[in-house]
Amino acid sequence: MRSQTEVGSILRGLGHRIEGIGLNTFQLRTLSALRSCRTSQPGGHIDACTECGVVRVSYNSCRKRHCPKCQGKKREEWIDAGKAELIPVPYFHVVFM
Repeated sequence: MRSQTEVGSILRGLGHRIEGIGLNTFQLRTLSALRSCRTSQPGGHIDACTECGVVRVSYNSCRKRHCPKCQGKKREEWIDAGKAELIPVPYFHVVFM
């Protein structure tokens, strides 16, 4: 089941208030791309079915690696590929200071 709330809708709700919390320019550009992902801002195209005549507008994605909408599937595939390389033994992590 897909969540109704998305990162982009949260960022659009915050508006320009996010600019006043002390983020650097890279972080602000990334959040701006996530905010506009799959909206009319980055543009889009029209898909039309030649058989039934249904017309659908598809908006362009941001294609940022931080975007859960654009790169979420690739991230899951990467995690699954890493899990496939693990041998079937218990793992643990120790940090020495």
